[in-house]
Amino acid sequence: MLERLFQKIFVSIVPVSGGYEVLSVAMKNKKVLYKEKRHFEGAEPSSVMNRYIQEAIDPSPIYYISTINTQPHQGAHEGCSNKGKTQHSDDTKVSEVCRNKKWTLYASLDDLHALTYTYHTVGLDFIFSPFSILEHSFADKMKDTFALYAFAMSGLFTVAIFQGDKLEYAHHYSDKKSPVQEEATEASAMDFASHMDEEEDENEGLIHLDDIEGLEDLDIIDDLDSLNDIDDLNELEEVHEFSEDMPTSQEKRLGREHSAMIKGNVDGSAEDYQRFGYIQKTLNRFYGMPECHNRFIETVCIADSQGGSEELKRYLEEELFLNVLVRKVDVIETINALAMLEEEGL
Repeated sequence: MLERLFQKIFVSIVPVSGGYEVLSVAMKNKKVLYKEKRHFEGAEPSSVMNRYIQEAIDPSPIYYISTINTQPHQGAHEGCSNKGKTQHSDDTKVSEVCRNKKWTLYASLDDLHALTYTYHTVGLDFIFSPFSILEHSFADKMKDTFALYAFAMSGLFTVAIFQGDKLEYAHHYSDKKSPVQEEATEASAMDFASHMDEEEDENEGLIHLDDIEGLEDLDIIDDLDSLNDIDDLNELEEVHEFSEDMPTSQEKRLGREHSAMIKGNVDGSAEDYQRFGYIQKTLNRFYGMPECHNRFIETVCIADSQGGSEELKRYLEEELFLNVLVRKVDVIETINALAMLEEEGL
């Protein structure tokens, strides 16, 4: 009865780099009355963001606030009984949700309490797992495709292997994990080589006293003798100051923008390579399990929220000879859709 009189308001919150995205949607009789997306800066929910959410839900007593669980201690396992809990330690208290009476989502209670506290000003009704986003994004494929499914979001990478609607294996990789929680093989040889190159660049041009056998090796002394005239130095400074080769302020700005673009491309490639390693590790683990039964995965489906999985797709196709499907996913829109589905089941 109340649903006929009042609108339903759905507010979704997603942490992003440097802040939060908030989507508010008002529905009545299954029709959208309004929809608005806002971005708020800050590592923690600000008073401005909390005030906006409060104003968004004020028009109706029927509202639902939801977010995604980005914490490290979570996962999924096959089956809906306690016997299936194999991917979290015995001393970690978890909350579990059974999906379709076939597989289970779980998350650390401490992490869920931390999320609840983060949003305590506005309150939370739903906290969705990355595995729920993965399941929602490829519901059509999971019906009959044996494949590895992955969900990519900044700071996390979730993978699951399904045979139809049967979960075979799942793992949640998070950048928030401490170094001891990931295997030592996570550090690639490329990173080591890059670090060595940086050290060589930093040491280039330095004179090491241990390498000098005699004063005859100090050719630099001759160069220093040629600079004994202070007036010459002043002239050099004036020439340098007014040289036409000096970059203008506009050229400096364009240079900074170009450097930022290059850094973004490098960071994106590094992230793709890291995720390639995650998928390779997942496949190796699965192939080593008795449940594998000598099956081989030929298809990988990636739900990409960042729009930059081209390199990852290329790595998987060229190095592992996999068929790769990439779908662009709007995380906040997906959370909103999941909240509506949950509300219908209440």
